[in-house]
Amino acid sequence: MSESYESRRSTSTDLGSYTVCESDLGFKEGSAQSSEWKPQRREWLIVSSIFLLYLMIALDSTIIVPVIPAIASDLNGTAVEAFWTGTSFLLTYAVFQPFIAVISDIFGRQEVMLVSVTLFTVGSLIACLAHNFSTLLAGRSIQGVGAGGVFVLGYVILTDIVPLRQRPKFTAIIQVAWAIGTILGPLVGGLFAQRSTWRWTFYINFPFCVIGFVMVPIAVRFKRKESTFMAKIKQVDWIGGILFITSTTFLLIAISWGGTQFAWDHIATFAPMMVGIFGILYTIWYEFEVATTPFLRKSLFYCRSAIAAYICSLIQGLELYTALYYIPLYFQALKEQSPVRTGISALPITSSLVPASVFVAVIIAQTGRFRWAIWLGWILTTLSTGLLLLLSPDTKTAVWATVLVFLGFGHGLILSALNLGVQAISTVSNVAHAVMMYSFLRAVGAALGVGIGGTVFQNAMSYKLGDLGLPTDISKNAEAYIETLHALPENSAFKIGVIECYVKGTQGVFTVMTGFSGLAMFLSFLIAKHSMDKDFEAENDSIEYTKPRQALLTVKEPVLMNLAHPAPTYRANSSDNYLGIFEFEGYKPQQRYSVLDMAHNNPWTLPTDYGYQSFFSRTDVRV
Repeated sequence: MSESYESRRSTSTDLGSYTVCESDLGFKEGSAQSSEWKPQRREWLIVSSIFLLYLMIALDSTIIVPVIPAIASDLNGTAVEAFWTGTSFLLTYAVFQPFIAVISDIFGRQEVMLVSVTLFTVGSLIACLAHNFSTLLAGRSIQGVGAGGVFVLGYVILTDIVPLRQRPKFTAIIQVAWAIGTILGPLVGGLFAQRSTWRWTFYINFPFCVIGFVMVPIAVRFKRKESTFMAKIKQVDWIGGILFITSTTFLLIAISWGGTQFAWDHIATFAPMMVGIFGILYTIWYEFEVATTPFLRKSLFYCRSAIAAYICSLIQGLELYTALYYIPLYFQALKEQSPVRTGISALPITSSLVPASVFVAVIIAQTGRFRWAIWLGWILTTLSTGLLLLLSPDTKTAVWATVLVFLGFGHGLILSALNLGVQAISTVSNVAHAVMMYSFLRAVGAALGVGIGGTVFQNAMSYKLGDLGLPTDISKNAEAYIETLHALPENSAFKIGVIECYVKGTQGVFTVMTGFSGLAMFLSFLIAKHSMDKDFEAENDSIEYTKPRQALLTVKEPVLMNLAHPAPTYRANSSDNYLGIFEFEGYKPQQRYSVLDMAHNNPWTLPTDYGYQSFFSRTDVRV
């Protein structure tokens, strides 16, 4: 447990039902390991593998947008089916991430990463061979599971091999891959839509999949845990995982089609939403109070800073993906641009995001400070999102390009700073789970953004259509109607009216985005200062290329401190007692710690669900 004392302000230990800040024990902050650590050839090989896999899933997540009309036309799909082409991917991408991350703790990073790449490959194959929407949506859903696994495991593996202080530069590298894929996606998709077939949007994944199958076994090599397959199966929290995945899916489905496919008060929306909400609440209770190996750790939310950072992560996912969806819609509908031209016009936001993300990662690595980047990022994002309300068919290029540059720069700052911030706020033993929660909440935000954005856009546009006496059905199929809109005579009253309705729809979306961004900006100021000088602790035992950590304990005498917390409530007549923690020189991490019920002189066992292999005896305690 020596690693727990490296950050005096930001780490904590969960003592049963209590969370005790380890900073109060008075150990020196900082870590020699963090500053002296240097990446070796294998670390660079792992980062290269993650880079290529991130490029693949980022490309796949955005390449589909400009080809959706072509898919709908070729497969004779409805607007609803076209909508679910993107949403089905985002849903499974989000809901499976936490469970996949925890399964990798049990079965190993390499094995689960290979399964994720396999699922993505199978999903791509099904999608590219589809001749109806049912098959296509099945393929997209399987793709989403694989992509979610690749995404969350990429971040988790970084926490296994790189100390937090050195992590920003490596995080920046894989975020560059994500940004490149996001930038190229609309451009490549637009080219396929105009020059070839939409099936190439899935064919293009296969070279990356082959590279992944080759590089992952070579690079991501962890020593296997000595356990049988059945023993590992029994460790998995199947009940919690099934409850969580099912409940989250119901909730996201209800939000996705509420107000668009079905009215909000329709039973098809209301029923799954209630099932999802109550299911998630029950899952949280089960994970916190019942599960023996929970994948949702209560200790992740141990302080105000952690809660604020996680909410900001969710909002950032919502903001970024909503912007990436509705800004291209603005160019296609109001600027009458082709899919390829739309991809080029969206470059200011995506291209400014890359240097901003790299810039802030370098600065954070040098200074160890991350809060300033979160604050500045949300200020820029809120202001630039508000300025999106000024966009109209007549907006000059210099104006909208400048707004998009600031929007991309703001999101770039947030992207790196929040990722590193949740790790700095977390305890060392919880870092991998903190990264998982960050990744999951961003993915949920993306799915929510598509659903909420679609509802707001359709309702705002429908209201304006009705106000002008135009057919309100246009709002239900706004994307498909763009081609018809372009074919209408210039300066006709009907076309001008419909364009006004598109403006109203996009303004509605940008208004809601501004509100969410303002909320996140406020919450970001609740994040307190936390140190980044922490060592890393791998969830997988004995990573073969990681040098053994040296014990950092320097205390020559037992340390006793009253923590002013009552003893566990299950111990009789102990409501007024206090706990003491004892530590002895020479004890290695995950060895002996003694906690004494001082009034009754009875030792009790520290929980082991955070990796502490604790065992006690009365002889350990010397007062």
